[in-house]
Order: sequence, then structure tokens, then C-alpha cells
Amino acid sequence: MLIFQDFSFLQLLLWIVGGLFLLSLGRMVSLARQNRQIAKDNAKMEKWAVAQQAELISVHHDAQSWRAKTQRQFDAVRADLGARLEQAERGNAHAQKQADTTQEKALISAMAKINELETRLAAAKTAPPSAAAAAPSIPALPAMETLRMESLQAELAGVKADLDAQRHQNGELQRALLLARRKQPPARRNGARVPRHG
Repeated sequence: MLIFQDFSFLQLLLWIVGGLFLLSLGRMVSLARQNRQIAKDNAKMEKWAVAQQAELISVHHDAQSWRAKTQRQFDAVRADLGARLEQAERGNAHAQKQADTTQEKALISAMAKINELETRLAAAKTAPPSAAAAAPSIPALPAMETLRMESLQAELAGVKADLDAQRHQNGELQRALLLARRKQPPARRNGARVPRHG
């Protein structure tokens, strides 16, 4: 009877151990499958990471190329604008010099003509009336002398008006040149460089 009980206990213990062994085998098989799946996923993630890194490097390279190209274009535009500004400044200086020279010549000519007309007018006013006495047969001589004086006075007034117009035009040119110089970019006048972004 005792032997039978020991055998039953051993049989139960054997069933328990066998069941645990079978559970262990199933768990090992499941873990092996999971490991294989994790290894596949890990390989896929590594490939994806490599692809993402290559794409990031390509985007960074494209951004660097675009920035360098933009900077070259900006430098070219700035150099072109600087050359045009210098050319415009030289043209303004040349035009101002020509205007000053023309104005000076016109003023000198006008002043000479005014002096000549004033001299002729003064000579006509102070001329002795001997010519009228020497030729009594020409009664219209005083009227002709008056017409001559009026003509000289009108010519003198016209020359003075032209002189005033020349002076007014010179003032307008001076103001226009001053405005053109004030409208120049301050970065170009002060020699400051435009900061680079990035």
C-alpha cells in the first residue's frame, strides 16, 4: 500500500515536471520567434536610419549649395549696383562740371554784353546834340536817337532777364544734385557691408 502511494506521488510529480518542461519548450520557441522578428525589425530600422541619414546629408548639401549660389548672386547684384552707382556719381559730377562751365561762360558773356549795352546807353545819353545842329534838314534825328536808346534799354532788360534765368537754372541744378546725393543708399555711402544670414 505504501509502495502504491509512492508510485502515485512519483507519477504526479512526473506529470508536473513534464508539463513544466513542455511549457518551457513552448516559451523558448515563442521567444525564438520574437527574437527573429526583432532582428528583422532591427535590420529594417538600421536601413531606414541609414536612408534617413543619407537624405539629411543630401538636403544639407543642397541647402549649402543653394545658400552659396544665393550669396554669389547677391554679391554679383551688389557689385553691379555699386558699379552703376559709381558710374551715376561720375555722370552727375561730369554733368555738374559741364553745367558749371556753361553757366560760368553764359554769365561772363551776359555780364560783358550788359557792360557793353550800359556803355552804349550811357554814351547815347551823354552824346552832344551837335549832330542835330549840324544837320537841320533831318528833323527825325531825336526820334531815332530815342528809339535807339529804347532798343538798347529793351536789349539790356532782356539780357538781365536771361542772366536771372541762368542763375535760377543753376540753383535748380544744385538742388537736384544735392537731392540725388541724399538718395544714395546709406550702406554704400558709409562703406557698411550687408550682414549675411545663416
